[in-house]
Amino acid sequence: MNEAAAEVHKKNNFDEVIQCGVSVDGTWQRGGHLSLNGCVSVISIDTGKVLDTEVLSKMCRICWKKTEDSISHECEKHVGSSGAMEPVGVYRIFERSAQMRKLQYVQFYRDGDSKGFDAVKNVYDESSVTKFECIGHIQKRVGSRLRKLKLK
Repeated sequence: MNEAAAEVHKKNNFDEVIQCGVSVDGTWQRGGHLSLNGCVSVISIDTGKVLDTEVLSKMCRICWKKTEDSISHECEKHVGSSGAMEPVGVYRIFERSAQMRKLQYVQFYRDGDSKGFDAVKNVYDESSVTKFECIGHIQKRVGSRLRKLKLK
């Protein structure tokens, strides 16, 4: 993922933080809001490569075993609903982007069902992230609705 970030930087000085657009999407191990595991990914609009991912889980194996290690263990499991995993993951990715990748994700291309934008719209400063709808996902939703109408 560092190589993908370097590719975005290739026209600029890597020491500077540059602004770029990203497509954001989350997925879960199971459909619906019952999943114990989820993953959020951020893909560069310029290169089409994955810039960062955040894996979230509602289970922790160390806590679950209840051994001596679990007493001093700082658990990083997700606390909250499975549906809230995406906004939390998106926020973590955006928060560390400038420090880890020297990038600010200022254009947020979403898939229509993403709840992550509200979590990051002011992450850098007020109104720093702009939301865009991904045309591919709009085409997919319209197409599936038209196919349903055709069957009626």
